Amino acid sequence: MCRQTRSIRSEIAHNKYRVQRMSLNQIGIATHHARVEAWECDYNHHWNARYYFRNFQLASERVVTLDGLANPGAASVVTRTVRFHRELFIGAAVEVRSARISTGQFAGSIVHAMLSEGLVSATALDRPRLPGVGLPAVDAAEVELALPRAAPSDMPWDSLAADASVCETGTVRPHELDHTGSLLFEEMIRRMSVGVHDQLAMLGFTTEFMKATSISRMTVELTVTPLGICAAGTPLRVRSRISSVRSKSFSSIHWLETPDGSPISQVENTIVAVDLTSRRAVELPDFLLRLKD
Repeated sequence: MCRQTRSIRSEIAHNKYRVQRMSLNQIGIATHHARVEAWECDYNHHWNARYYFRNFQLASERVVTLDGLANPGAASVVTRTVRFHRELFIGAAVEVRSARISTGQFAGSIVHAMLSEGLVSATALDRPRLPGVGLPAVDAAEVELALPRAAPSDMPWDSLAADASVCETGTVRPHELDHTGSLLFEEMIRRMSVGVHDQLAMLGFTTEFMKATSISRMTVELTVTPLGICAAGTPLRVRSRISSVRSKSFSSIHWLETPDGSPISQVENTIVAVDLTSRRAVELPDFLLRLKD
């Protein structure tokens, strides 16, 4: 392929992305507003993933109440996939807009676009328990940017798997449950993130490695499936496995469970290695590439 052809294709792809971003800026109706607080940012100095999930969940609960129904809390969602498109930093104003997909494979799903200053920061695709009929309908092609890219993992859980790591994440406190007694989405993500951190540190992605190389990692897509409830005072642990490895990204699967093995949620995570100077994806470190199939 000649350089001119590559350039033209790149421009077409860029323009397509801009059109998708523009349409997402205008979809549906506003269902939630927030701002990025200083204490909500992580070691990469941007908004922690748990707070994206918190605000998408608050938007989801608002969608249900638009229909005049009682707020079901975390039970509003069967599965949620969040895709991260642009970092948010301290002080950013946040708006979530929501719509109902009316066509294609994801018809009936609820799509949320998280915006800041007119730009799309993240998107969520919810497979809801309730239809969200109070929302405007959109064509699937209008929200392509929000549709999942990672294939669902078919890796079954094996408690005896030699490549699994186990992370004890502490007992559940009352403030970590919603008004229905379900574990908050942001708490599922917080505990999963601790599991990921522990898992990657053991593989070699340590703080020392990140300081020495300026190579960190960032999540680009997360799929969360709530599976059960737990009472305050219940200890929870995370069981984690690497499910696939590519040149610049890898995926892992995590089960949040009680000591007796009862599942609370499953999280599928796609992560890229990022140069913190350029804020661009780079090739994975050797200790992860060695895990490639």
